[in-house]
Amino acid sequence: MKKFNTLLLFLLVNISFSQVVSKEKLEFDIIYSQVNNINKWGTDDKLGTINYITSQKVLSALKIPSKGTSVSLAFNMVVDSTRINSSTYDHLSNFSYKQNFAEHNGYNWIWDNYEIAYHGFTHSHIDGINHLSKNGEMYNGITDPSILGVDNYKNGIISKGVLIDVPLLHNKEYVEAGYKVTLKDIFDFVNKYNVKIEKGDILLIRTGRWIEKKIKGDWDFPNKSAGIHYNIIPYLSEREIAVLGSDGTNDSNPPLIKEEGSPIHMLTIVAMGMPLLDNLNLEELSKKAKELNKWEFFISLQPLRFEGGTGSPLNALAIF
Repeated sequence: MKKFNTLLLFLLVNISFSQVVSKEKLEFDIIYSQVNNINKWGTDDKLGTINYITSQKVLSALKIPSKGTSVSLAFNMVVDSTRINSSTYDHLSNFSYKQNFAEHNGYNWIWDNYEIAYHGFTHSHIDGINHLSKNGEMYNGITDPSILGVDNYKNGIISKGVLIDVPLLHNKEYVEAGYKVTLKDIFDFVNKYNVKIEKGDILLIRTGRWIEKKIKGDWDFPNKSAGIHYNIIPYLSEREIAVLGSDGTNDSNPPLIKEEGSPIHMLTIVAMGMPLLDNLNLEELSKKAKELNKWEFFISLQPLRFEGGTGSPLNALAIF
């Protein structure tokens, strides 16, 4: 962090105060350069920070469960359209009751067709590292989105999960929409609950978004939502975190940086090659973690194998 502060001071001293670039944008640009993993694992790397999850890490994570209890980190797909759900889910169920019994030999089959736009503010999903680019370049300088598709995670993403429960830290049901989770929040929680954040971990940050929605109803979530402060990102890079997730979209709104609409997405997906987990259901996980006083768990992510896909609906599982 000292190196970061020195670089920032240097830039501030050498840039005219009349320039329109904000202080936050200068900080962002320094962080982007600092955490950029381009060529770290070679010019043809397609996995990014998933490389931090070694076979030894997986074996270590498999030793964590002691209760045999699994918790889903997703919701049922949302069919209705609301102010925060422009990406609706269509489920068409066809029942073959009227088909000829002879043709079906007495069997009445039922089948489904699914159509879903999972990116957005509602569905629990994973963002692949081809979901965003900067000036036409994605992670590792790659320009072809099909190269970085979620099919590269065909063997699953399995590791140790860590929950940072920010409302619990502040003795609240939820933190208000617009709240920025800071590095201090992370440190305070880790110290208070004796949590270890280690290389290859999948870090989940709860803001209580869904409790706030339950109490208050829908609001203009895309324009006012709790999320993560960009000052956390260098720490995630230093700790060599594999995946970041939240019960929101990870970015807070309104953003702290006027020149950057989604700074967390840009720093993680593009610079670091880190997949994001958006719109997770962390309520049951929070309850189980409090019940067991255990904030570390085995976690399994199994994205659907969409060739070249920019993400996937996701039913992540935490196992205690």
